[in-house]
Parts: sequence; C-alpha cells; structure tokens
Amino acid sequence: MDAAYFHLYGVSRDDVDYIMDTFRAFQNVTPGLFAETKKAILEIYDAMQDAVEGRKPYQTPLDPPPGHGPRHPTR
Repeated sequence: MDAAYFHLYGVSRDDVDYIMDTFRAFQNVTPGLFAETKKAILEIYDAMQDAVEGRKPYQTPLDPPPGHGPRHPTR
C-alpha cells in the first residue's frame, strides 16, 4: 500500500527513498526489518512505475493474490 500511495500522490522514486530514510525510530529499533521493508516498497514502486509507463503489467507479489482463496488456515 505504501508504494501505491506514493504513486497516487506523485512522489518520485528518489523522494520515496529519502522519505523511507526519515523513519529513524523504526530504522534504529529494527534495522534488518527496516532494510527489508524499504527494499520491498522500492521494488513494488518500481514494478508499479513499469506498469504506469506501459512496459509491463503489474503483478502483485502477494501469494495468494487478494480475493483468491481462503485467508486463514482451516480450523
């Protein structure tokens, strides 16, 4: 959702990179998780940009995709 909102509000990739680096509290408490989260957001942002520019249809990294199949294991 972060990447989608950055696109919705017209935030450039360089600005997304900068904005992500301003979350110091998250970065300081869990640096490994922060790095993974930032990387994932930038990768999704790039994939969405490719779709916007018509280079490649956007493919969600979610598995299963939203709206397909159960969300929770059977009890």
